[in-house]
Parts: sequence; C-alpha cells; structure tokens
Amino acid sequence: MQNYDIAVIGGGAGGLVVASVAAQLGLNVALLEKEKQLGGDCLHYGCVPSKSLLRCAHVAHMVRHAGDYGTDVGNTSTDMQQVNAYINHAVQTIQRHDSHERFSEIGCDIYTGGARFVSAHCIQVDDIELYAKRFVIATGSFARIPDMEGIQSVDYLTNEDMFSLETRPEHLLILGAGPVGVEMAQAYARLGSRVSLIEQAQRILPQFDRDVSRQLKKQLLADGVNIVHGAVERVQQQGDVRTLVLDDGRELSGDQLLVAVGRRPAIEALGLEKAGVDFGENGIMVNARMQTSRRHIYACGDVTGLMPFTHVAEQQAGVVIANAVFRIPKRMHYRVIPAVVYTEPECAQVGMGLEQAERDTSARVIQFDMQQLDRAITDNTTRGLLKLVVRKGRIAGAHAIGQHAGELIHELALAIQENMKLSKITTLVHAYPSYSQLNRRAASQYYRDSLFSPFTKNLVKILSRWLP
Repeated sequence: MQNYDIAVIGGGAGGLVVASVAAQLGLNVALLEKEKQLGGDCLHYGCVPSKSLLRCAHVAHMVRHAGDYGTDVGNTSTDMQQVNAYINHAVQTIQRHDSHERFSEIGCDIYTGGARFVSAHCIQVDDIELYAKRFVIATGSFARIPDMEGIQSVDYLTNEDMFSLETRPEHLLILGAGPVGVEMAQAYARLGSRVSLIEQAQRILPQFDRDVSRQLKKQLLADGVNIVHGAVERVQQQGDVRTLVLDDGRELSGDQLLVAVGRRPAIEALGLEKAGVDFGENGIMVNARMQTSRRHIYACGDVTGLMPFTHVAEQQAGVVIANAVFRIPKRMHYRVIPAVVYTEPECAQVGMGLEQAERDTSARVIQFDMQQLDRAITDNTTRGLLKLVVRKGRIAGAHAIGQHAGELIHELALAIQENMKLSKITTLVHAYPSYSQLNRRAASQYYRDSLFSPFTKNLVKILSRWLP
C-alpha cells in the first residue's frame, strides 16, 4: 500500500491547485483522475470551449454587421470544422499547462481511474489501494437531467458533447435559460442556427437582476433566438427530430436538443459512506474551512454544491491549502465572489442582491445607463446598465449588463471587500474614453443630489459674494 501526505481526488481546477502547491512544498501527493487527461470539466467541456465558441460567434456576428462600420465583406458562412479546430486549439494550449508531465515533474504521483473510499484513510483506484493522512475531494459535477417523460429515449446533448458537433444544427432546442443556456443560444444563433430557448421561469437568467435579464432578452431576440416560457411536460423523438411538448399543448421541434438545467455533484461512486463523510443531494457538506464531517477530509469545487464556478473552486482550494497544508484556520467567504455570464453584452453581479436592497431601508440603488458612456457610443455597444447598491456611502453590491461587464465588476468587488467609501471610486482617475469610466460615472450619481442641492447652491452664492 502506497502512503501519502495528501491524496487529491479529481484533476479539475480545485484539485490541481491543491496538488500543485502541496507537491511543490515538498509533500508526498497522490493525484487521482478518472479521465485520461487532467483539467476537468472546465477545460474540456465547460469554460474554455464555451468561451472559444462564443468568440467564433462574435466574429461571425461582427462580419455580418461590418457594413454598419463602413466595410462591406459580402456574404458569409460558418465552417463548423474550422470552429471546432479553433476550440480544440484553445483547449490543447491550456492542456499543456495541465498535463500529466508537468504534474509529474513537480512531484505528484498520478493515478488514472475511478477512486473509491475503502475506509476513512484508504482509497482504492482500480486494484491499487492508497493510504493518506489527508484527502481532498474535488470531483466536480455533471449535467443534471430532469425527470421528464420520454427523456431517456431521446438523443440529447449536454455540455460534455455539445462541443464535438461536426455540423451546425438547423434548429437547436435548448432546455434551460441559465448561464449555459443563454450563452449557447446566442452562440449558435450567431453561427447561423435557428435556436429556441425554453425556460420554465418567467424570465431568462432568473438568478440575475430583472433589468439585466430584460436587456439580455432584447439582445437574444435581436440575434434571432426564439424564447419560450413554459414547463416542458414530455419529450419525444422520431428519426432525427426531437420534440418538446409543453404543459399548455405547445410543441417545439428541432434536430438537436441541449439540456442545460443545472448541475449535479459527482459523488455517487466515491464510497463516501465508508469514509464517514456526510453528503446530500446538493453535494458534500463542508464547513467554512472546507472540511467535511471527517476533519482530515476536505472538499472543494462543484462537488460541494456551493457556487459552481471555476474561480470559486480555485478560491476554495486556497482555503484547503491554508488549513490542510499550513494548518492556518482560514475560512471561505462568499460575499464578494462575482458571477459572470459571457454573452454579448456580458452580465455580471457581486455582493448584495437588489431584492435584499429593496428590503433594506438603509440601502440605495444607483443606476447608470451605457447609453451615456462615451466609449460605448464610439463602439456602438450602448445596450447595458450598471446598478450599484450603496449602504451608508459604501458599495454593498453591483449588477451590470454591458460590454466588458465581466471585467469591470472586479473593481467593484474589491470596493465591497475592502469596505470602501464610494468616494474612493469617484476620486480615482479612470482613463478617457474607457469602459472603466462606467464605474466612476455610476458612483458619481450617488453624490449628484447633494452636490446640486439648494443648500450647496446657496453656499456657492455666499462664497462667491464674500470671498475674492
């Protein structure tokens, strides 16, 4: 039996951070991954291929609208083989950083295969048993398939096979208008597919601000996406045609169906019961130090069911390293973690939600529209807005839709984290013309009423009259 200081189960974002740091610090590390390649869902089936696809779609969209900017490029068409080549190039470029060779060189022993706990300190990979002082579970998540009549008899896509399509769908049905659904809807619509986006809730992106959702819906409709609100009762397939039947009798048919209704933690095959690790339907239960019910076993990433984002997994991995490696009692905090949807325009939010702000009498919401931003006007990207939630002169939350919103949100996240006064944003010089001025202009709105109040006007008159 092999003995290790730390055994990391899962070679995705969170697991690789823990394994890399621990090995480079001289600990004896076992890295276990069921797939042949490291990198996890984000690299192979999630963040990287989806953003690469969105880039291809953006270029196609810009070419079609080049005439708006004075350039006539004629008719255009999309070559899916070239699109796939672009996606694969991005994946393979990043894969080199997450290769077996690199992690072996820094001192990790890599085991390929499904891992299962035998006891609280022993795990089995195929026929090999490994012992470790501490474990880190970072097995990620997979697409949730709804309990729907007929779904098991239909050929459907998830994020795991969405990016291997050899031909562009003629009519793509997308079930679920969360982040994955809206991104893929816009991407394939701009690549030339008919797209129908079906969402049970009354609006798309229901976890975002209503005005953000409304503006994104306008853009998707302009891109040609058919947005349908309603509950799907059953799904059926005849030949290559998939049909969704809604509870009100409406039917939608297409040649491909993408299921994007959320994620499930990958825990079924881990044998957590034998390790004494508590878990539920939403994932492995952890405390703020990312410890499970067994103090020597940690978990991070999607498997915890807590904010399933790659950047959250990496942050949680840092907390694991602090506690499991350095024995520093560091805690995980979720208050200032941004969420971004990479459509065009991008959607971003961080901190206090607007519904909570409405209930908080001390909170005030400031809004600034992209139509008033000079750089947005020059770029013809004026669809968007920024809402700031302000409490006692300090930023408590931010909600945005607009060009580069996913980048602009970080300045506001820092302001929330450091409990900055809003004046810190207004006094910081932002280059002109830039999108970053959106933050400064929105912050300035907070002081506008007091600056131009009757009191201030009277004060200026007095100063002008009595002072030279």
